[in-house]
Amino acid sequence: MTEHRLFSEGTIPEHTRPDWYADRDRAPHLEQAAHGLRLRTAADFVVRAGVRAGVTTVVDLGAGDGGLLSLLPEPFIGWGYDLQPTNVTAACDERRVDVRLGDVVEGDIEWGDIAVATEMLEHLVDPHAFVRRIAEHSPILIASSPWGETSDDHYEFHTWAWDRGGYAALLEQAGYAIRAHTLVGPFQVVAGVRA
Repeated sequence: MTEHRLFSEGTIPEHTRPDWYADRDRAPHLEQAAHGLRLRTAADFVVRAGVRAGVTTVVDLGAGDGGLLSLLPEPFIGWGYDLQPTNVTAACDERRVDVRLGDVVEGDIEWGDIAVATEMLEHLVDPHAFVRRIAEHSPILIASSPWGETSDDHYEFHTWAWDRGGYAALLEQAGYAIRAHTLVGPFQVVAGVRA
């Protein structure tokens, strides 16, 4: 079980602040091979967990351009938040899904029975506290992150990295029991249900 802090403790990396996202280009992950497979797997986890629990509301925390939300079938009702205006515009105008400009870490947001946090926890200063915040509102969490990054080898804008055991422990420390955990190329996708 391994977890890596990828920044100096006590600092706040520039790329963790909302204003850093203001002028970035859209990220159409659904159309990218590895990311598309990860999003499809996460959407499948959402559907399976929702059917099992009898719930249909989904909030995508860090929704990007709405790729995952566009995959959800009826009767699921989903909405999301993202810090990047270009993603929000593309989600609403092109994918026709409800993505709102907003800070899910500090802001006041609308929660769903299922929370999705794909490829976003590794960008936070304190993902442990954020997962605990999610657990206060959403009994089901579907999350994904790279699984093979280390202190020496990681994407420059990531602040944390986990192996499989470390990522499971991140959810478990917030009271989630792991129900599914799979590797999808360079990513891991996990489903947790609040115990």
